[in-house]
Amino acid sequence: MIQDISPHKFDNSFKIQTPSKEDHVLGFQDKNALVRYTDTGIQCPLFKDLDLPLEGTYLFSIDHKAYFLVMEVPEQNGFSYCPLRPLTKESPNYFGFAYATGFHLYDWYRNRTFCGRCGTKLIPSTSERALVCPHCGVTEYPRIFPAVIIALTHKDKILLAQYPHMKKQVLLAGFVEIGETLEETVAREVYEEVGLNVKNIRYYKSQPWGIVSDVLAGFYCELDSEKEIRLDTNELQRAYWISRNELCYGKENLDGSLTSEMIYRFKIDAYK
Repeated sequence: MIQDISPHKFDNSFKIQTPSKEDHVLGFQDKNALVRYTDTGIQCPLFKDLDLPLEGTYLFSIDHKAYFLVMEVPEQNGFSYCPLRPLTKESPNYFGFAYATGFHLYDWYRNRTFCGRCGTKLIPSTSERALVCPHCGVTEYPRIFPAVIIALTHKDKILLAQYPHMKKQVLLAGFVEIGETLEETVAREVYEEVGLNVKNIRYYKSQPWGIVSDVLAGFYCELDSEKEIRLDTNELQRAYWISRNELCYGKENLDGSLTSEMIYRFKIDAYK
């Protein structure tokens, strides 16, 4: 998955640090990232590659190499703004993870300018990753939205879906509501989207997905009783059962997402 960057080491501990010319620059415009494609993969710019002052917000390090967020970086020296999502599948894989995680923080910083209580402009905390209101003391932390990915199975079949804005086959998914457990979210989302009841809900694995500020929790579960799919057409374009033998899904479909890993593990009979 996207966060599996071993043997590289990710460190997101808070620091106040001034960039050097050898540090990385993370620049974004909406859901596009500043990057250069090369014959061997993607290249994340260093400060020395760009005509920029040594200023920025320290985000994290990978292998002790610092990454800084810099707002409004112009395209230059072969670096241009490219769609963010495809970068998570490129080599080296730790750059894709850096871009996705950096975007999560970029999106938070640009959306948290003023205090929601009194309207005063927020300022960075000097002791933790937070924004503080100097007037009323409100502290804003990076927003992380919990969501579930659901692999619903029945005998040798798995339920796949297609959302109106996506062409590829996916699993059911949804956000956790206030007061819910993750397992309750699984049951509710399945019932709301396809009208089916589930049993034997088992946690599989989690994944940070900074592109939409999520942390995803993957679950496998089983159909509780056989009945027809009742599709929520406001959410889904299609939902259907497909057997393990009919499912065309190989390693080439693994794109760094928890969804693709869960479908693949079902296909190879590694998780029932």
